Amino acid sequence: MPEVELQHSAIWMAGVYLMLLMQFLENKVAIDLTRTEFVEAQEALVQMRHWFVRFPTILQACESTIEMLRGQYAHSVGCYSEAAFHFLEASKLTQSKSTQAMSQIYAAVSFICISDAESSAKAVDLIGPVLGVIDSFVGVREKTCALYTYGFLLMRQQNLQEARVRLASGLQTTHTYLGNLQLVSQYLTVLGNLALALHDTGQAREILRSALTLSKKLYDIPTQNWVLSNLTALYQQSGEKGSEMENLEYQRRKIEDLQQKLATARSSVHHNELIEKVKLQVQQLNEHDMKRAIAGPSKSIDLDIPESVGLLTPQPMPSSARLMDQDIGRLRKRRV
Repeated sequence: MPEVELQHSAIWMAGVYLMLLMQFLENKVAIDLTRTEFVEAQEALVQMRHWFVRFPTILQACESTIEMLRGQYAHSVGCYSEAAFHFLEASKLTQSKSTQAMSQIYAAVSFICISDAESSAKAVDLIGPVLGVIDSFVGVREKTCALYTYGFLLMRQQNLQEARVRLASGLQTTHTYLGNLQLVSQYLTVLGNLALALHDTGQAREILRSALTLSKKLYDIPTQNWVLSNLTALYQQSGEKGSEMENLEYQRRKIEDLQQKLATARSSVHHNELIEKVKLQVQQLNEHDMKRAIAGPSKSIDLDIPESVGLLTPQPMPSSARLMDQDIGRLRKRRV
């Protein structure tokens, strides 16, 4: 049922429920991507898109978030050009300076991963302005992510000492104030790689082992593979043939695991529609419909939304079933 059929009080109450639902789904997508559960992330993201298309006015603030998550999904499955597109679209759809900064930071990382000169130049153009105003942000999330991205870029440009300083500063701030374990593990991985490039094998070994332990706890297979490739190089430098062969075998199994998950995700009917370089298309209400949506009245309708949010339904739901529709019921059965 379109938004225009809702009366004013129903719009407000539905908005409360829908925003909570979208926050839940947003967190689920993020957790599933961290755990390399790409298909699960697809399903949650498709649900977010479904609700947004159905209630575009009520959920207008979620459009940027959905584009951001499309970018994160695309980046996670190795579609870096598509990821950068969606991150940049997300930055255009919000007035929040913080969200704009994070979108630009994420887009810069995707451009860095493309690994050509043109993309690296785009990454510099994106991260530079963010670094220039980094102290103006209230929180530390923007600063830690910007320092990570800039350090990563400096490493790719072979400016190893400067990269080490930036990354060490960002890691300390992340560990002290943010508590983002995935970001900590990625900081450690890059710092381990830097230590190896600077022939500091003792520090590289310690850092990379910590990164591997943390990425295992997070079930973060891509980061595990990144760490394992660095450990293989370390064992080669140190002449530890036995450890090198053992590490290569473990890395081979992890690569096979990741490739299987990627193949399953890419064969899904939702994959292409999530990564394609196209914004979500929704039917915008005209001025007349907006007035109707605000002024009502409306019929008794079933929106598949619990009656506890104030919408009229043919048969009231029992109190024990409140705030539980079929979508939420299915989601809560899954381990998050």
